[in-house]
Amino acid sequence: MKAGADETAQLRRREKDGAGEAAQMRRRDLLKGFALGAAAYGVPEPALAEFVRELRQGQYAWKFFTAPELAMIRPLADLIIPRDERGPAATEAGVVEYADFVLSISDDRTRTAWREGFAWLDEETGRRFQKRFRDATDAERRQMLDDIAWPARAAQERATAASWFNRVRDLIGSGYWSSQPGVQDLGYIGGVFNPEWLGAPPEALRELNVSYDDWDRRYGGQR
Repeated sequence: MKAGADETAQLRRREKDGAGEAAQMRRRDLLKGFALGAAAYGVPEPALAEFVRELRQGQYAWKFFTAPELAMIRPLADLIIPRDERGPAATEAGVVEYADFVLSISDDRTRTAWREGFAWLDEETGRRFQKRFRDATDAERRQMLDDIAWPARAAQERATAASWFNRVRDLIGSGYWSSQPGVQDLGYIGGVFNPEWLGAPPEALRELNVSYDDWDRRYGGQR
């Protein structure tokens, strides 16, 4: 992250209207890879399987977010990862459902911290703009997030809010980039043999002060 909401989005892509391709994605494709992100939060495999089943069948029922919180997390998620020509926005990739599921089985401390963060966001938006966050304009929302995007740069009185927003960003990001469209966005290709790979570039080896010859002498490898 470089700064606020603008930089948050730009790390992934520039905000741009898409052509509606995500609407045509099969729900099955959006779910592939969620297991990787869920593992980082200690989500039990049976619970994840049930989540995937419900979402795949269009039967997912909200478990953690209240209606007012959903009205906040949806635009918040899409400010973090907006739609562009490379893929869908966070909400279109099922990431809000994923976050709801993860938080529903998280500990009480985590759930309380999220609810307090939502409350702060609404209160601060009301103080600044005399409206709720869900009713704020895109520019007003970005202005709010710019002030809490980096804990190290946030004002002392916003330190807790900045810490909360980082947790939001982490969960939204982990959900998105472990989903099928997120993996495609990264251009990751795993489990594929590359017969043309000749090892790390010499300049990289020099920078790390290592060499394949040293490795072969130490471990008896053959190249």
